[in-house]
Amino acid sequence: MEILSWILTIATIVAIYSIMGLALNVHFGYTNLPNFGIAGFFAVGAYASAILTAPHRFREMEIFAGFPGGVAGRIEAPFIVGLLAAIVLAGVVGLIIGIPLLRLREDYLAVASIGIAQTIYYVAVNELWLTTGSAGIRLIPMPTGNRYLYFLLVLLLLAIAYWVVNRFYSTPIGRVWRGVREDEVITASLGKSIFRSRMSAWIAGCSIMGAAGCLWAHYSMAIQPGEFVPTTTFLVWIFVIVGGLRNNKGILLGAILIMGFFEQGTRFLPAIGAPYIMPAIRLIIIGVLLVVFVRFRPQGVLPERHKKIEAHIR
Repeated sequence: MEILSWILTIATIVAIYSIMGLALNVHFGYTNLPNFGIAGFFAVGAYASAILTAPHRFREMEIFAGFPGGVAGRIEAPFIVGLLAAIVLAGVVGLIIGIPLLRLREDYLAVASIGIAQTIYYVAVNELWLTTGSAGIRLIPMPTGNRYLYFLLVLLLLAIAYWVVNRFYSTPIGRVWRGVREDEVITASLGKSIFRSRMSAWIAGCSIMGAAGCLWAHYSMAIQPGEFVPTTTFLVWIFVIVGGLRNNKGILLGAILIMGFFEQGTRFLPAIGAPYIMPAIRLIIIGVLLVVFVRFRPQGVLPERHKKIEAHIR
């Protein structure tokens, strides 16, 4: 029974991270937008849903949080409201941030997105009236009341995200995104707005990351700012690169390999020497894998499959 629970935990985490990997594929794989602020939008989704759905009795944590006035009143909304709020708020934050950021060149955008994620992190730490700071938000309800059923819910939302992202690839807007990725000058010469195309991809990816954050909050049933750090962002980048950037099946495979086996599965290996040695070895292995793939197979395990799409001149 313990083994089954262990497998279920890993499978749920892999599924949630896979949703973030699909979102990154929309940003960088389809449109060449290097987003290193994944943890920030992940946090926006998690906090949006947690704040709306956490029970009012969370006020009991005021004493623990150590500040007067305490926690803002909770409305105890159902899970679906929290999920929709996470998707919409992450998209709105992406829109607001994207207005100045998406006019930057790709390398500057990458650096700026790291700063945005850190800004969101410090907001979560310091806005005690809303997030209770480093104390975090607890008692977040799991909508199914059962981890097995919740895993099925996460799988359902992963399937929806996979279908949506896959559909983007062959739709007109997806073709424009890939045109922007390959050559902005030619795409602009065809009358397409580069900024609007980049913005639509940016908002779509941010919204999907927000949905993943919501699922994480309701699975862990407690969140705090320390969970939304750059390590989260880099793990997503690693398994996307290893699995196969621009290939959604490759992203799922990369999530299973990196998140399921190396990052989560090895947590239960017997300790070697000091307690900190095994975690360090685990991260070293993941780092070595990244270097090997970037050097010898940059397209990943499953590279992009080019589909033949007929051009229609209207």
